[in-house]
Amino acid sequence: MLDLTAFEARRRLRGSLLLAGAMVALIVLTVALYPSIRETGADLDAYLESLPPEATRAFVGNVTTLTTIEGYLVSQLYQFGWVLLLAVYYAYAAASTVAGEVERGTIGLTLSLPVTRSRVVVGKFLSLVPGVVLVNAVTALAVYAGVVLVDESIDAADLFAVHAYSIAYLLCCAGVGLLASVAFDSVRRAQTVGAGSVFGMFLLDTFTFDTDYEWVGDVAFSRYFDPGGILVDGEVSGGDLSILLVAVAVLVVASGEYFERRDLSG
Repeated sequence: MLDLTAFEARRRLRGSLLLAGAMVALIVLTVALYPSIRETGADLDAYLESLPPEATRAFVGNVTTLTTIEGYLVSQLYQFGWVLLLAVYYAYAAASTVAGEVERGTIGLTLSLPVTRSRVVVGKFLSLVPGVVLVNAVTALAVYAGVVLVDESIDAADLFAVHAYSIAYLLCCAGVGLLASVAFDSVRRAQTVGAGSVFGMFLLDTFTFDTDYEWVGDVAFSRYFDPGGILVDGEVSGGDLSILLVAVAVLVVASGEYFERRDLSG
């Protein structure tokens, strides 16, 4: 299983580096704009207060001001780049792990190795972990360096916590893609279902938050990853992290068990 994981991880390395590079470019652009945003912060905060609650939750999270570097980063970078963009990306990427081999007809060769189906699924999922960690490590350093370059300061521990929590969150989203990957023979269908499910959960969280139906949105993983709470308020919830880690384990085990019992003869 570890050989399979290592092989798949090496194959994904180039894509992870390209993704990290793209995110660093986004960080550079975002942080470089902060000095001018800071000067007009009062006007932006007034505009922020005028937005509907759903729009605020979707695009800026729980932050109430853009005049601090922490609030600005959450609203302009983490809420979109991590909570939505990377979440959908990893669900999409994970959806091709097993379905791709089934569609190409190479799954038989993989299963001819002395390893069970469930271990194949786990091995393919684990191959995503180094990429998730790499992207977060590179981008955390880029954010910190960018903040220093614009003569601002940020709590390094809170920044580390945001990226540590995001690893668990992104692996949850990848778990959704993995489950879709073992359920469908078509890569396109698996990717559509995986990425669409993560996006749908994000919308569910957004439109039910702080309403009478807030409990419905508790199924959304984004409900348990709050960059604003961590970076702005310094609130680190061990309970939320535990929920995300348990969800990862459940999704991977469920995917392995389903694939173990699935008929591949067709």
